[in-house]
Amino acid sequence: MKFLSVMTVALLSFVSGCKEAGKGVFIVSGTYRNADKLATAVPSAGMRVYLQEVQYGKDQPPISLDSAKLTGNSGSFSLKGSGKSQAIYELVFGENIVVPVINDVSEIKVDVDLGKRDDYYTVLGSEASRKLLGLISGFGKKSYQVERSFAVLDSMKRSNAPDSVLIAYTMEKNKAIQDLNNYLRNFIQTSSNPTLSVLALSWSSSSLSRTDFEKELNSLQTKYPDNNVLQGMKKSFDLQQAEMTKRLEANGWTGKKVPELALPDTQGKSISLSSFRGKYLLVDFWASWCSPCRQENPNVVRAYQEFKNKNFTILGVSLDKEKDPWIEAIQQDKLEWTQVSDLKYWNSKAVELFKFEGIPFNLLIDPDGKVIAQELRGQDLENKLREVLK
Repeated sequence: MKFLSVMTVALLSFVSGCKEAGKGVFIVSGTYRNADKLATAVPSAGMRVYLQEVQYGKDQPPISLDSAKLTGNSGSFSLKGSGKSQAIYELVFGENIVVPVINDVSEIKVDVDLGKRDDYYTVLGSEASRKLLGLISGFGKKSYQVERSFAVLDSMKRSNAPDSVLIAYTMEKNKAIQDLNNYLRNFIQTSSNPTLSVLALSWSSSSLSRTDFEKELNSLQTKYPDNNVLQGMKKSFDLQQAEMTKRLEANGWTGKKVPELALPDTQGKSISLSSFRGKYLLVDFWASWCSPCRQENPNVVRAYQEFKNKNFTILGVSLDKEKDPWIEAIQQDKLEWTQVSDLKYWNSKAVELFKFEGIPFNLLIDPDGKVIAQELRGQDLENKLREVLK
């Protein structure tokens, strides 16, 4: 916690534009200790603490509102700020110690131990600042587990570990990502402070699926319709979605004839894509070890149950390595449609042919064998099926 990451600072910058609950003039006062451990860029200038307003946009420098000299190894300070709206501010000690606060009240009190690396400050008087501390701590711990799981998996790959080991560590990585997403989504949905909600939403953009992120974004917009930062996020998200759609149309499968693929089903019988001609077919690429796939399966099941009698079916193509977990997942998730796999993990013919880089991934194919959509998730899948299966 002692060193705010570049991503954290950038996101704090983004959130600082929230226009909620302005409090005007506010005071940040507090106590400090172990100032002799504080590193400063210019020692001769003495040790100071600065109150800064973080500007909207990652390239904008912060505005210094007030400062105070730190007298002695321990002592107290008082700083004054002014903000017409609720925002995130920073107390900056030396070169690398930052205490973020939110001006939800007129007086905020902090206690800082400049000699500690973790859990180095506490906040009194400001409920939003206290919850911000908890959010940063919780997010940091969950993010560390994700980063660690990626590092371990990468190490296993470099050491040419057996496939069974790689699958186990892949599942561990997926669980860490799921835990992080569950933490952020719960915070977003339960927080009553728009500044904190938007910060958590910003952090979730790197791990949530596009569909889930859009769902949380739309929910917050409904909850805080006048929040200009959320409006900016929505505009940016819509532009990104439009650009992605253009890239998919230019480089994806939509509009192209689907190539032939034949893989064995659960009984070892070869099943080809061409055998489904005459039907609308969703080719669903997934795996038992893929947590996002397993989370998406209920949506696929719901779509299958609704449209299976309307000239529509599904072909599941698994990237599993071992048969038993594959069969078990099919049964657990109640996947009633045809399932195939060559049990070759990422060396599957399906990956070689369709060149996708992640799962879940799917293609919707018309009765003539032409791809009419790809990467349909959740409600988007049902909406597209309703459109074509009138």
